[in-house]
Amino acid sequence: MDNAVKTSVYLPEQAVEALKKMAKKRGTTMAEVLRHAIATEDFLDQATSRGGEVLVKEGKSVKQLVRF
Repeated sequence: MDNAVKTSVYLPEQAVEALKKMAKKRGTTMAEVLRHAIATEDFLDQATSRGGEVLVKEGKSVKQLVRF
């Protein structure tokens, strides 16, 4: 991790519980889950800012992710 900066954030209990659950499931840390979530959000933001669409396929169904 190059040039890492320690940052503190306040999160609702529900978000912390979700982070713990994801970290345990993935066998990693809550910080790593947050880093991955931020990278994913950045990717989605860049893709949609350029006019791209984000699609989610569930079985035979395809849904478009709509961002505001």
